[in-house]
Amino acid sequence: MIWHLLLCDDELGQRVGDGIGIPADDVKHLKPLATQGWGPEEQNRLDNLGHNGPRNVEGLTMTHCVPNEHVAVADGNREFVGAA
Repeated sequence: MIWHLLLCDDELGQRVGDGIGIPADDVKHLKPLATQGWGPEEQNRLDNLGHNGPRNVEGLTMTHCVPNEHVAVADGNREFVGAA
């Protein structure tokens, strides 16, 4: 999982890896599945796993935005806290 996350985004892969104690160096040797689509861009990201920086998304429409809100639960009561 960490290998896949690092290929997608360094920061995401590193944060999840740090949380469960698996650094990029521990998964860097893993190879893609034989059935996985693989091209030069993916190989370049694998060669630099953990040191790629953010992907260039200039000109793309991002559709994954989620409001930064949370609900605090204390003493069994739910309380909306709003934007963090």
